[in-house]
Amino acid sequence: MARNIIRAEATRSHFVTEPYMEVNGFPINGGDIIKVKGEYGTKFKFVGITTNELTGSQWVDCFEIFRGKAQQFRAFKEDRIKRIPQRGKRAKRVN
Repeated sequence: MARNIIRAEATRSHFVTEPYMEVNGFPINGGDIIKVKGEYGTKFKFVGITTNELTGSQWVDCFEIFRGKAQQFRAFKEDRIKRIPQRGKRAKRVN
């Protein structure tokens, strides 16, 4: 009795994720906190910008932050992303 052997071939994915993007000339790196237009009161942790090489479509992957922890994985179009400005370092007070 012959057995059929099923071999799984490792296929290359046609999705490419880059952990960097620019919004209005400002850089956003993987792990940075961002906001999304239309999602009020919610912050997100940026994962990367993903491109489908077959169709050329792009979207932004991120995790929704709830009570300080990354919860739900979400994806949005690039035009909805807003950055949260980083505060500059303050000078030390000298008395």
